[in-house]
Amino acid sequence: MKVIFSERAFAGVMAETAEKISTETGGLFLGIVDGDTWYIIETIDPGPKSVFQVAYFEYDRQYTQHLINKVANLYDAKLSLIGLWHRHPGSFDIFSDTDDGTNTKYAGMRPEGAISALVNIDPKFRITMYHVARPCRYTKVSYEVGDDRIPDRYRKLKSPNRFERIMWSILYPQNSDREFQVSISLKSFMDTLEPRFADRKKEEIIESPVLEEEKTRQRIIDCLLDDLMFMSDELGIKMSVLQKNKHVSFVQDSIDGLVKVTFLYSEDADKVFFHYDGKTYLYEGGLFQNLYYMMEEDEDGSIQTQPQVDSQEKAKKSGKRKIINDVFNFMKNDSDGGK
Repeated sequence: MKVIFSERAFAGVMAETAEKISTETGGLFLGIVDGDTWYIIETIDPGPKSVFQVAYFEYDRQYTQHLINKVANLYDAKLSLIGLWHRHPGSFDIFSDTDDGTNTKYAGMRPEGAISALVNIDPKFRITMYHVARPCRYTKVSYEVGDDRIPDRYRKLKSPNRFERIMWSILYPQNSDREFQVSISLKSFMDTLEPRFADRKKEEIIESPVLEEEKTRQRIIDCLLDDLMFMSDELGIKMSVLQKNKHVSFVQDSIDGLVKVTFLYSEDADKVFFHYDGKTYLYEGGLFQNLYYMMEEDEDGSIQTQPQVDSQEKAKKSGKRKIINDVFNFMKNDSDGGK
């Protein structure tokens, strides 16, 4: 296993350390795990309301969650939270009991575990990188720095055209009475993925957040954006994205009848959940896309949509179709209760 920093990400760690030279500080790693290689594309600073002390540090959780969604959305590839780092005083380069608890939490967020780095200045700047396996097993790993060591597809930003289509759909939402267009079935898509949802099922009732409606919906939309674009651009699922109260829903009215997937935000857990077919599950950004690709690798679980084409041809078709403009209705209020 190895870790590769982009030059921007590594500079971000050094800049944050230099800015808080007299205290502990830290940050979060956004990147991609490809086999046994962990690519760190971006680092997220800890936020203005963090606690910075000589021998103690605590993240500004609300700020980091906001910035993770914003920064990850800039990239064409799906960046996710893959780890964290923080500075230790002097030459102390092993984890404290408090660190063990934090690392356990992050390692539990993904099957591959997480990476966690310690920064020391004794007297020169150095990083000690660890892989954290679940529940909390440490393995020291090497790291490299350099954009030339990272595949271009992982550093590529979304094109302006993709964001322009989103803006257009917000300003000029589709007419809900327009004739239904031929589309991949949302119900078939969700039913195919549903067996993979089992370990995410939540039995408890999700309490409505205190956060005001608009801010609640925006948090959900920020989390959904990658799956929205994937389901539209890649799969051709035509649906509306409707907002009502503190919920956001994917809605498709088709031969299958009215199909709805509703997303909710839990302020207590600071997580998004989705409700489908009478059950509620934990959601995370890009979940449906990731599960789809996992199913594709299974010959018996492959979802049949459109003939396979190479990535360049797919990108060209995606740009020409302007599907987001034809499909999504971000801002329409769910006034009739059915859509």
